[in-house]
Amino acid sequence: MNILYVTLRKNRMSLRELKSGKEVVGHGNFSNERILIGAFFAAEKVLRDLVVQVKPAGLLYRLFKWPRYDMVIDALEMNEGGLSQVEERAIMEMAAGAMSMKYRQMVVACATQPRTDDEVKALLALSQN
Repeated sequence: MNILYVTLRKNRMSLRELKSGKEVVGHGNFSNERILIGAFFAAEKVLRDLVVQVKPAGLLYRLFKWPRYDMVIDALEMNEGGLSQVEERAIMEMAAGAMSMKYRQMVVACATQPRTDDEVKALLALSQN
C-alpha cells in the first residue's frame, strides 16, 4: 500500500512516503494571516513538486504507472478549534489537483505535532470504517 503523509504549516509543506521513508520539504507563499491555504494554486504547485520528488523515477514508469496513494494531510498550525469545512475542502481540492485526482483515499485532519507511521496507518484504517 502506498501512503503519503503531508504536514501543512504556514507557507511550508512536508511530505513523507511511508513505504520508502523518504521525506521532502517545500516552501511557498500560499498562506495568509487568516487561513493556511490562502493561495490555492501556489499550494497545489508546492505539493505537486513534492509528490514528483518521492515518486519512482524512470520515463516509462512516469508515463504509464502513476501509483494511486492513500493520503493523510495534517494541518499543524493555524488550526485552533479544528478545521472548518471550508478549510478541509480547500485542502482536499488542493491535494486532489496536485495528485491529478489519482489517489484512493484522503483524510484531512489537524494535529499539534507530526504523526508517526503507525498513527497515520491507524487514521486511514479508522476512516475506512
